[in-house]
Amino acid sequence: MPIKLIVAHNLAELRKAKGLTQGELAERFNYSDKSISKWEHGDTLPDIEVLKQLCDFYGVTLDYLVTEDEKAKRKFLKRPDRKANKWTIIALAISAAWLLGAVAFIAGQIFMGIATWAHIGWICFVWPIPASFIIWLVFNSLWGNAKMRTVLVILLTWSALASIYLTLGIFVSEGAGWRLWPIFLIGIPLTVAAILWNHVLARPKE
Repeated sequence: MPIKLIVAHNLAELRKAKGLTQGELAERFNYSDKSISKWEHGDTLPDIEVLKQLCDFYGVTLDYLVTEDEKAKRKFLKRPDRKANKWTIIALAISAAWLLGAVAFIAGQIFMGIATWAHIGWICFVWPIPASFIIWLVFNSLWGNAKMRTVLVILLTWSALASIYLTLGIFVSEGAGWRLWPIFLIGIPLTVAAILWNHVLARPKE
């Protein structure tokens, strides 16, 4: 059997084993269902980069796609224990941001005194929130999807604006910082821009 047909057959079998329709797979990889159908019929094949993404998604190697014998294909299955626990890595990275916040809080108590720092020290636990979304966004760019990226960008935008507002409210004298609430208006166009940009990126590829 020609290599192209072997790859097409294996792609179709992997999709079915995953319990996905062609439309669902197309949505996940930002392609049209027509493209998926062509791949699985051997009319065309995706480029090597997309094939690698498909292999990672299905938990197989590229050798699996070009192998016809069912027994031989087993050795090209990726072992689950080799796959990094992505959520654990993200959680550890985010915990580092909160650890820095705790260190800053303790340092403030030491150098400024507990009584003085008690009224403003809580800001140390505000900034780790947008920092956490930044870290999550970085890892999402490596492992995630476009929809999650948009949500994270929006959460980062509003949490950063809230952190800036609270910081100004605390440190700007005579309460002038608390009157700067219009800063939140910046979040509206940024949110709209994030949603529209996701819509542009989400256009199906042929």
